[in-house]
Amino acid sequence: MIARLSPMALLVLAAWMVARTVVAAQTQEPVRLPGGDGGPVGEQARYLRETGGPLTLAEAVGAFRGGRFSAGGSPVLAFGIGARPVWIRLEVVNAAAEPRPARLTVATAWLDDVTVYIRRNGRTVAAYHTGDREPYAARPVAGRYFAVDHRFAPGAATIYLRVATPDPMVVPLYLETPAAAAERDLVTGYGYGFLYGFLFALVAYNLMLFAGLRQARYALYALYLGAFLLMNLSYTGHGFAWLWPRSTGWAQWSNPVLMLAYATTGLTFALSFLDTREHFPRLRRAVIGYIVVGAASMLAAVTAGYQAAALVVAFTFMIAFTVIMLALGIVSVRAGLRAARYFLLAAVSSMIGAAVTAMAVWGFIPFNAWTYRAVDIGMLVDATLLALALSYRFREGQAQRVRAERLARIDPLTGVNNRRAFHDVSARIWNLAVRNARPVSLALIDLDHFKQVNDRYGHTGGDEALKAVARVLRASVRDYDVLARWGGEEFVLLMPETELAEAVAFAERLCAAVAAHRAHHGDDIIAVTASVGVAGKDHRHRTLDDLLADADRSLYAAKDGGRDQVRFDDGRGVARAGGGRRG
Repeated sequence: MIARLSPMALLVLAAWMVARTVVAAQTQEPVRLPGGDGGPVGEQARYLRETGGPLTLAEAVGAFRGGRFSAGGSPVLAFGIGARPVWIRLEVVNAAAEPRPARLTVATAWLDDVTVYIRRNGRTVAAYHTGDREPYAARPVAGRYFAVDHRFAPGAATIYLRVATPDPMVVPLYLETPAAAAERDLVTGYGYGFLYGFLFALVAYNLMLFAGLRQARYALYALYLGAFLLMNLSYTGHGFAWLWPRSTGWAQWSNPVLMLAYATTGLTFALSFLDTREHFPRLRRAVIGYIVVGAASMLAAVTAGYQAAALVVAFTFMIAFTVIMLALGIVSVRAGLRAARYFLLAAVSSMIGAAVTAMAVWGFIPFNAWTYRAVDIGMLVDATLLALALSYRFREGQAQRVRAERLARIDPLTGVNNRRAFHDVSARIWNLAVRNARPVSLALIDLDHFKQVNDRYGHTGGDEALKAVARVLRASVRDYDVLARWGGEEFVLLMPETELAEAVAFAERLCAAVAAHRAHHGDDIIAVTASVGVAGKDHRHRTLDDLLADADRSLYAAKDGGRDQVRFDDGRGVARAGGGRRG
C-alpha cells in the first residue's frame, strides 16, 4: 500500500512521523509532589548527552525544545564509565495550593560535578552546585549523596541537571519529601551498619589470631577485609563524609586506588592461604607478576593525572581478580587441598556479587538496590566462607601438630611409648604417688640373648621379634600402666597403684607370656625369653631415678642368675620371684 502512495504523500507521512517523534520527545510525564511513589524517577526524565563542548543552560533548554532529549527508559539512568556529561530534565507538578518542600537526591556518591537548575515560567528560580570536587561541608544538604532541598510553589516547574564525571555515570534520581529521604537513608544505614560491624569484627579477630599464632595468612586476611571496607566506604560516600571530608583530591582518586588495593590484598591472601609457594610455584609467580603490572599501571595513571585511565585499570584489574581467584580455587581443589573447597565457594560468591554490581554500574543491567549492593552481599558470603576456611586450616594444623607430637612420643618400630614420652608421663604419676603416699612399682624387661637373634635371623628378624614382644606386653598391661621402649631390646613398665608383690606376680606372668609367644619371620619361627627386674616404691626411693636404679640392679641379677626369670629388691636384698598375684 505504501508503494502506491505518491511522492508528495510519502513526504507528508514522513513529516508527520518526524513531528510525532518531536512531540513524543517533548511529552514528559511529570513528577507529582509530594514525591511520586518513593522510587527513582528515571523513567519520567529526559536526557541529552553532550557531544561537543559544555552546554549552557540556555542551550540545553533549546535542545529540549528541538526534540534532542531522549526518554529515560528505566528507573535509574546509567551511562557507563567515561561517559560524556549528561543533561537530565524533570517536570514537577505541585497540585496543592501552598508551596511544598521536596528533596532532589542523586543517589551516587562518586560524581564529580552535579549542577541543578530549577525553572518556573521560563526563568531560573534556583541553582545549586555540588559534587565530590567540592569539600563535604559545601554540600547543600549534608549526606553521602548529592542532594538539594527546594520549596516548590503551586503549579508546574522544571528541573535541569548537568552531571559530569569520569567514573561510571549512574544517576539514581529521587524526588521526595525530606522526611521520606531521611527514612530511606536510615533503612540503608542499617544494612551498612551490619556489613561494617561484621567485617570490622572479622578484621579485629584475625589480627588477634595473627598476634597470637604469628601466621601470615591471618594478617593478610585482615588486610583483605580492611581493603574492602575502605573501598566500600569510598564508593558509598561514607569515606568522604566521615574520613576525608576536606580531601577533594583524594576523593577523585580513592575509588580506583582502593579498588586496586582490595584486589591486590585478595590475591596476596589467596597465594598464602593456598600454599602456592609449595604447590603451584609457577602460578604464584604469574599472579605476582600480574599484581606488579597492575600496581605499576595505576601508579603511572595517578602520576600522569589520568583519572579515566586509572578507572579503566582498576575495573580491568577487578574483573581479572575475580577470574584469577576462581581459577586458583579450581586448581587447588583439583590438587586435593581440602580447605580450597571453602575458598572456591567464597570466590564464586564474590565473583557473582562483583559482576552483578559492575554490570549495574556500567549500565549493562538495571541498576537497583539489589544489583548495586550485590557486591556487599557477595562479600558477606565470601568473608564468612573464608573465615570457615581459615578455621578449617587452623583445626587441620592443630590435628597435624597433635599427630606430629604423638609420633614424636611413639617408638616407630614397636608402637609403644618412647623414652621421652615415658619420662613425661611417669613424672606426673610419680609426683602424685609421692604426694598422696600411694604405691607404685616399676619393671625393666630385657630380651635374652637378643644379639644371637639378630645374628641368626638378621635385623629384620630381630625387628619382628621386638614387635611381637611389644604386642604381648600391650595386650597384658592395664590402661593406666605406662609401657615404653627403653632402648634396644629393653622395655620399661610403670605400674601405678601397684604394690611390689603384685608387680612381681604380674612380671612373672609377662615373662611366661613372652617365652610362650612365637614371632614369624618368613618361614622361620623365632622364640625369645625375657629377664625382668622389679622395684616397688618405699622409703629408700626419693626420686623415680632411684626406683629405676633398683629395678636395673634386679634386672642384672636376673641376667646373672640364668635369665628367663624375675628378680626384685624388697629392701633386704635382691630375690628371685616365687609366685604371688597382681591385682
